[in-house]
Amino acid sequence: MARRSGFALALFLASRKVNGKVRAERRLNRGIAAGTEDPDRGTERMGMSTLNRPEGILIWMHVGSEAEALGLPDLIDRLREARDDVAILITTARHGPDELLAVRLPSDVIQQYAPYPEGPGAAEFLAHWRPDLCIWGDNRLDPVLIEATGRAGIPMFLINARVPERPGWRWLPGLRRSLLKNFQHVLAGDSRAVDGLRALGVPADRIEATGFLQEGGAPLPCSQAERDGLAEILAARPVWLAAGATRDEIAMVVEAHRLAMRRSHRLLLVILPAQCDDGPAIAAELEAAGWVVGLRSKDDEPEPAVEIFIADLPDEYGLWYRLSPVALMGGSLAGNGPGARNPYEAAALGSAVLYGPDMGLWRESYERLRDSGAARTVSDTESLARAVEYLLAPDKVAEMAAAAWEVTTSGAEATDRIVALAVEALDKRGL
Repeated sequence: MARRSGFALALFLASRKVNGKVRAERRLNRGIAAGTEDPDRGTERMGMSTLNRPEGILIWMHVGSEAEALGLPDLIDRLREARDDVAILITTARHGPDELLAVRLPSDVIQQYAPYPEGPGAAEFLAHWRPDLCIWGDNRLDPVLIEATGRAGIPMFLINARVPERPGWRWLPGLRRSLLKNFQHVLAGDSRAVDGLRALGVPADRIEATGFLQEGGAPLPCSQAERDGLAEILAARPVWLAAGATRDEIAMVVEAHRLAMRRSHRLLLVILPAQCDDGPAIAAELEAAGWVVGLRSKDDEPEPAVEIFIADLPDEYGLWYRLSPVALMGGSLAGNGPGARNPYEAAALGSAVLYGPDMGLWRESYERLRDSGAARTVSDTESLARAVEYLLAPDKVAEMAAAAWEVTTSGAEATDRIVALAVEALDKRGL
């Protein structure tokens, strides 16, 4: 089997060398023409960079897309707590929106596009950056880049691992098996992934199930005094939250609230508008429609008579997630706003997550929470109302909150484990 898998890899690599540079240039030009590649950063796809390598230790983290990279900020913080002398390079294989990533990363983290797997790009990339360690978080295994990194003697760790996708040439047996040998340690997302990876030849002493990296980072903060005061006002009143709701979602959310109130007339809806400045206008519209409304920017409080409370002060998501057992993630229902919010914000603070069909950059995060029982999908007003009614039962919402806690805490375990492995690898290299 070893000879067969080694032959498959050698054959694959040989195929990539044939007119490799010409093929890479054609691929880049097609991507620029189609708008899927940034013309100002095309040299990165060829393995070159306009940026200099930072002095000292450099840890390279590779992910498939910017969305997958959103699990890295907390890992970076923890690594720097353990080793304050490391610089960080992040590469992404697939181009996409990177605004969410950019605002979460420390300003000195270097972001680059990974080189194409054709031509000399991988060799150029490694010669320029000379990373001391590679943390690979892409489920697609790039044979050219992985083989070149392993041959350079750079320690590699595979994180968030599932059974990897076939990296091309599906008729070549043993290719994934050969690539996995380059990783010193594999952190799998779950036990099913462990079984699949062991079947591909990863030794038992080099693989463990740690869960996936925590994507939400540190829980959003809030004023404990504000939280305690509002909790006293709310008492045992049932509450649900529309977090970051867009103007196009308000009508659906309010109608779902009206339907859910048939079962619980004391139910309170809290709306955090996607744009805080919209709060007064939303409140006026709802009052004109006959609702009893409270407006936080006017120092109103969610008193027993209030049916809908507009929480239109900035930076209070952490406060209302803590107070609301159920949270609909705004931007996911209407699909034409700023995009769905990070569901881990709510899950990490004890809210059962509801979300619509437009998951945006956070699709994998929503699906992970759904599969664990911590999130539930809705598609329209009626399904949203049914979901809210279902979660009015304390035992049902408690089950989802417990599942969310398990997912987020297992993510912290994965983060701690990769930090320990990285520090150990650097120590062994005398760095």
